[in-house]
Amino acid sequence: MAKSTSFSREPENSCTIAVGLLGAGFIGQMHALALRNAATSMWEPKIQVRPKILAEVDSELCAKVGERFNWEEGTGNWRDIIDDPEINLFINAGPNHIHAQPTIAAAKRGKHVFCEKPLASTADEAFQIWDEVSETGVIQMCAFMYRSIPALNLAREMIKSGEIGEVRHFRSRFLLNMLTDDGNLSWRFSKSQAGLGAMGDLGSHHVDQARFLVGELVRVGALTKTWSTDKQQKILDVNDDAFVCAAEFENGATASFEASRVAKAHNLGGWIEVDGTKKSLSFQMERLNELAIYEPNKGPRTQLVTQKGQPYSDFWLPSGIQGQHPLGWNECFAHQTRHILEAIAVSKNLSPRGDFKDGYRVAEVIETIARSAESGRFEYVNYRERLSKADSKTK
Repeated sequence: MAKSTSFSREPENSCTIAVGLLGAGFIGQMHALALRNAATSMWEPKIQVRPKILAEVDSELCAKVGERFNWEEGTGNWRDIIDDPEINLFINAGPNHIHAQPTIAAAKRGKHVFCEKPLASTADEAFQIWDEVSETGVIQMCAFMYRSIPALNLAREMIKSGEIGEVRHFRSRFLLNMLTDDGNLSWRFSKSQAGLGAMGDLGSHHVDQARFLVGELVRVGALTKTWSTDKQQKILDVNDDAFVCAAEFENGATASFEASRVAKAHNLGGWIEVDGTKKSLSFQMERLNELAIYEPNKGPRTQLVTQKGQPYSDFWLPSGIQGQHPLGWNECFAHQTRHILEAIAVSKNLSPRGDFKDGYRVAEVIETIARSAESGRFEYVNYRERLSKADSKTK
């Protein structure tokens, strides 16, 4: 009989990262799940995650989520995370209006920071976060989760290699239903808590993908609509429910964006398409593992992006052993989490995974879209560049 082997809880050459998480709502629970899953990746180095402090003002929710995901401590005050010297990584999954203060405070205490999108309620605040956190030198990441979807990474590889030719068009739609049966609205509908609505919450994902796949946007023309009202009359500053936008890239290509949070028949409808002079690509969120490739006189073919050698194919299990098993949203969220854990473990750059500069630039585009809808004309995006304190002293 073979001798049994005991496995160490701290494998050789592994790194342990203690985490503090702000927010135990839907997206906070996604981060808690992803932290657990990301630690099981096949990628090296091995990383152990220590879920140390969960901060949530709803004490009942904090206790429930804390027990479910084995957090060591729960608190109603995010400052307890900032003050804990053992915390290596601070994840901000709170409402948009509390992204700035805790994230900047954590960075100034030497903690690496991972903040949900949109980075802030306004472009000014997003710039402030990027500027002040960058001065600290900590690793920073903005949660543009689409950047960790295998099919969209394959699309990026094909575009950057020139396989589809020169890009001429980018199109996206993001349709879902965020309305509740009882007619009560969440904080996401409040301009004072969330900033912009469909533009910021949904549009930021696809604006970032436009930048990820094609390049920077330079001008936009838009229309927005708001229909929602809060049955309880607690939210009186309802933001936008839907928007449509035409835009232009720096390289002259065109873009179109449409998003709605009140499309009741759609659970999570997301479409992204890119047309080049040689080929076209199409991605649909509800068919997350697939990339449709169009060629002249051939029609479309569907590529299942789970094969050996494709993005993330070696992340979970040995590839090619038992066919092409599809992945889901949870796995892709864990891809994203693994990127910042690895960056911390080996002190490497996160590019092109999305940092606070990307968070700021997306916020600037989104705010320009809002300005265009208000003015009724095309508006140019005015990007700001940060000046480090060292550079400013030399001027």
